[in-house]
Amino acid sequence: MRLSFEDLPGYDGIAALDVPDENLMGVWEPERVPGLDEARVLREGLERPHGAARLREAARGRERVLVVIDDGTRDTPTDRILPYVLDELHAAGVADERVRVLTAQGTHRKMSDAEVAKKLGPLLGRLEVHQHEWKKSRMHDFGKTADGTPVRANALLAESDFVLGVGAIVPHRVKGFSGGAKIIFPGVSGPEMMERQQWEASMQMSETVMGVAENSMRLRMEEAAKMAGLAYIVNVVLERDRRIAGCFAGDPVAAHRAGCVLSRRVNAARMPRRADVVIIDSYPQDRDLWQSVKAFYAGTMAVRDGGSLVVVSPNPEGVATNHPNLLEIGYRPHAEIVAMVQKGGVKDLVGVAILADLAQIVDKADCILASPGVGARDCKKLGLRHARDAARALEMALDRQGPKASIAVLRHGSHILPLADERAAALLQTGS
Repeated sequence: MRLSFEDLPGYDGIAALDVPDENLMGVWEPERVPGLDEARVLREGLERPHGAARLREAARGRERVLVVIDDGTRDTPTDRILPYVLDELHAAGVADERVRVLTAQGTHRKMSDAEVAKKLGPLLGRLEVHQHEWKKSRMHDFGKTADGTPVRANALLAESDFVLGVGAIVPHRVKGFSGGAKIIFPGVSGPEMMERQQWEASMQMSETVMGVAENSMRLRMEEAAKMAGLAYIVNVVLERDRRIAGCFAGDPVAAHRAGCVLSRRVNAARMPRRADVVIIDSYPQDRDLWQSVKAFYAGTMAVRDGGSLVVVSPNPEGVATNHPNLLEIGYRPHAEIVAMVQKGGVKDLVGVAILADLAQIVDKADCILASPGVGARDCKKLGLRHARDAARALEMALDRQGPKASIAVLRHGSHILPLADERAAALLQTGS
C-alpha cells in the first residue's frame, strides 16, 4: 500500500512510503459523514440546547458578553461557527459593541495577526479581540475548588456578565475529551490549575483517560469553570474532512457530555488487536512537538508492549519554545521524573508533566519520530529514535520487530481514539 501524506495540510514536504501489503493489519481514520449540511447542523444545535435555554434567551439582558475561543493550534472552524452565535446574541438584544472575544492559548504562544484573521474570518474587525497570555495577562482570583486548587483565570471573565465558550470535542489525553470547560481551564487560566491537572494526568496512562468523558481532571475543571463564570458553550464535533458533524449548545456539562458520544463514535478506531508496528501522523496538531505528542498518546493505545511506534509530523516550530525544560531535562524513566517532582525545585510542572507522559510511552515501546522540524539531537534527548523520513522510520521499525511484523496505520492522530483491547470494548458498551 502506498501511504501518502499529501492530503494533510502542512505535510507537503513529507514523502510517501510503501507499506508491505502482507504486513498491513489495516488503516484506521476518523469517520467520514456524507451529505452534511453544516448550516442545518449549526442551526439545529443552537435551536435544541442541552440543559439550558436557547442562547438568545440565556443571553437576553446581558451587557458584557465574553466569547472564549480556542487558538490557532486547534482546527475548530470558529469562523464558520461565530456568525450563528452572533445571530443568537443579536436576537437577545446584544450588539457587537457589547461582545468581546478572548482567545484561549493555555500555555501556547500568542497567535500571529494572520492566525487571528483565519480564526475570525469575516468577523475580523467587528469584535474586540484579546489574547490570553498565561504569564502576562491580568488574572482574577475566583477562590479554590473543593480539593483546594486555586482558581485563577483571565480577569476578563470577572468583568463579564455572560461567558460563552466555543470549541470542538475530540479525544484528549489529559481531560478525556477536549471541549466544554477546557476552554477556561487551562484555556485562559493561571498556572495553578494547569499544573494540578497535567501532573495528575501524567500519573495515568492514555488508556485510562482518553475517551472517558468523566474523570477527576474533567470534574475539577468543570467545578472551577463554573466558579469563573462559564455559563454556556457551543461545541462542535468534526468528521474526517473537518466538516461539522454535530453542534452541541447549552449547559457546559450537559452539552459537552452529549457531544462526547458523537465524538467517540466519529473518532474511534476499532482495531482487532494491538499491532507490532504503528504508523501515525499527528494531524491536525503538528505545529511543534508540544502539539504532535498527541500522536504518541493515541499511538500507544494501538501498539503492543515492546512494539515500534512511528510518529510522522512536520513540527515546523521545533520541540516546544514555550516549555524549554523538555529539552533541558530530557528523557528520564517515569519513576525518576516523579521522584524529581517530589523533591521539589521543578519550575515548569506543566512541561515536566508532558515529559512524564512521553516517558510512559518510551518506557513501553520503541518510539521513532519522522519529522523535518525536530532533528536527531533533540530526538535523542527525548528518548526517541530519529528518522529522516517516514520510509526510513518504517525500515527501522521492521529491523527491530522483524520482517513479518504486523503494521497498523492510523490517520489524523491528534483526534483518533484507538480501541484495541478489553478496556476499549467496555468503553464502547458503557459510553462512559
